[in-house]
Amino acid sequence: MKNKLLISFVSSLSLLTACSNGGSHHYKEAKTLKGPKVTENNTLYTSGLSCVSDRIKLSRKVKVTIDQIPDKTGKVNSAEGYKITQGVESMAITALSKIKAIQVVERRNISSFNVEADLMKKKRIGENKRYKLSNGRSINYKPMLAGKIRGADYYITGAVTEVNYNIYSGGKLLNISGLEFGAKTVMMNVAMDLRIVNVHTLEVIDSISLQKQFVGKRTEAGLYRFLDKQLINYDGGSSTDEPLQMGVRSLVERGIAQLVGHLFKVRVNECYHDDIQIR
Repeated sequence: MKNKLLISFVSSLSLLTACSNGGSHHYKEAKTLKGPKVTENNTLYTSGLSCVSDRIKLSRKVKVTIDQIPDKTGKVNSAEGYKITQGVESMAITALSKIKAIQVVERRNISSFNVEADLMKKKRIGENKRYKLSNGRSINYKPMLAGKIRGADYYITGAVTEVNYNIYSGGKLLNISGLEFGAKTVMMNVAMDLRIVNVHTLEVIDSISLQKQFVGKRTEAGLYRFLDKQLINYDGGSSTDEPLQMGVRSLVERGIAQLVGHLFKVRVNECYHDDIQIR
């Protein structure tokens, strides 16, 4: 009986599919939902990088590269993955590029360069023209020239070192059969340690540890609960959380400004007008 029902179901499904494919349906093109426009991804600390840049007076650019800045907090959720962005090095390169006295040199991702160099070594790259060598010889492939890569003077490295959940919570809530009414605020923080190192001597020129607190607010009625030590998940009412990853970018920008500023004797605090007293 079960086999007959299964055969009947499969037959019906095949018939419906055939009808669907054989019919002449005309669909209107769906309109694409257009959200807010693309903007520069700036934080409250981005402008300070330009301020530091304007205060550095040099006749030549100093070459700096970014080494690894990994997430060492150990905060991983089996369902969602890493809690903290894994792109801190890219954020640091972007921040460093905003300082005119700095020439950023790439060291993190040189795979494309290695491929290009290998093809040149095998004499496979040409641009339909002749290349003249110093000895007067002419060749039809692009030659590899020694000494073209610029060396770095300093590199910046470090790690995201802390994620602390629920460092503060406050407010008044009334619980009725699992539903909570009222308002509550919770806070967490992320910390980052960065340092700038002389490439030639491996001396640590300067190091810094910064932290950023994040605020989450919940109002009106809804289901209030913690999920694996995350900020609260709230159904109903209103919800406001500071963007966690943008906060990490803020830490990177403030840290880069401080390290580079200290390198060139700039009073970075005057660029931010904040109360952070960092040497």
